[in-house]
Amino acid sequence: MSAPELRRAGPADTERLVPLYRAFFDEDGITTPTPALRRNLARMLEDERACILLAEAGGVVLGLAAGSLTHGVEFGCAAELEDLYVLPDARGRGLARRLAAAVLDWAEDAGATEVYLVITPEAEADRGLTRFYGKLGFARSGRITMFREPGDG
Repeated sequence: MSAPELRRAGPADTERLVPLYRAFFDEDGITTPTPALRRNLARMLEDERACILLAEAGGVVLGLAAGSLTHGVEFGCAAELEDLYVLPDARGRGLARRLAAAVLDWAEDAGATEVYLVITPEAEADRGLTRFYGKLGFARSGRITMFREPGDG
């Protein structure tokens, strides 16, 4: 198989990316139903504040990485490295590192002054991702991440 090429995904890639996202979410214990995943992915691929990159070789998508931008008073423009996933058979060849670096480059080019990420407990327990991301320059922020679904409260 040829060396994987990275490229920015577009709306036409939605159905090619859904199975990878489903595998990624299942692996990390994320319970988003597939119809919502598909809908959110399609919206993200249309949003100029987001970037989804895919890695493919020989017409096969092997991995993906996603980032999105936000603006706030504290940091100005910030980005989140939202998703990073490589199929199990394609791991161990530096593809995740290449995908993450490409999202970090995109974020910098977009004017982000900081990039953050969230690691699920499942991903940390299974793959020790804090060590991987530490090698890319990420550090624990000491902040507590919380979330609220609409209608809660």
